[in-house]
Amino acid sequence: AAALAAPGESMWLRVQSRSEGPWNLQAVPAPAGSQAASTALTLTAPPVLLEPNLAPVVSRIANLLYRPTGALELSQLFKPGTLDALLQTVQRPDLLAQWRGLQLSMAQLTPATLKQAMMGAMGAEVWLARGLQPPVQDTKQLLRKLIAEINVSGNADEEVDLGVVEKLTRAVDDIEASQVQAVQAQAQQEVLFSMTLPFADSNPVELTVRRGPRQEGEQPVLTVNVHSKTEELGPVWLKTQLMNAQQIELTMWAENEAVVAQARSRSYLLGDELRAAGLNMRAFSVVHGARPSEVSDWTPSGRGLVVDVSA
Repeated sequence: AAALAAPGESMWLRVQSRSEGPWNLQAVPAPAGSQAASTALTLTAPPVLLEPNLAPVVSRIANLLYRPTGALELSQLFKPGTLDALLQTVQRPDLLAQWRGLQLSMAQLTPATLKQAMMGAMGAEVWLARGLQPPVQDTKQLLRKLIAEINVSGNADEEVDLGVVEKLTRAVDDIEASQVQAVQAQAQQEVLFSMTLPFADSNPVELTVRRGPRQEGEQPVLTVNVHSKTEELGPVWLKTQLMNAQQIELTMWAENEAVVAQARSRSYLLGDELRAAGLNMRAFSVVHGARPSEVSDWTPSGRGLVVDVSA
């Protein structure tokens, strides 16, 4: 869109649906008298949402976009045994089987399984928009089905655990906030993916992939933040920065002193592994203590947030 119009300039677009792939937006001339009849919204919304109830929908999108970072409810829900106990309360063995398929194993984690889990955590919408078949395992769809099942069971028994439904709904909000923020980051020519990966034998791992906008003459830095907490290691934060596709800088924070000592003594092994993969570890810092809280390194800039729905 940046090539078609300057920031703030009004554009008229026609949606074209193609059977072999995603939708296309085609620029068209503005009809006569459109200026007086135009209605501006502060956020982009799909055509299916352009109904009398549009205002609440747009408000929800705004809430998700500016929602504080960190999937707090989802992380609590993904602790081993928590969601399992909820699924045991409904007569839906298919949902329990789907949850088992979503869980990873820390003891048997491989690059292939991690890649598959990340693709699923991105959401079915990403793959449908590309005209591709979405992954079978989709956390958000699982949670929505569980919410619907609890509501149906509650209506039959005249008892609905509103607290449980509220927690599940907030967990869905965590997922959708990450999706909305990822779309907005793309509009700002950036990359931002935040996801929480569940494990059957360990606490969940929070993962964020961030790449800033491309600057003329400079390669953007790719940053991967990982946060985990286990009984053996305690809380561990790892920040990885990839520069020029080959240079890596690592920073690790750990509250367990033994973990810090072990990481420092074995840093050469990590360097060997990276060199074998064609990467050069430029620096590796290990800090004893919690990672300092910092302002989010990504905020919505406002670019691409205005659309004229009267088209």
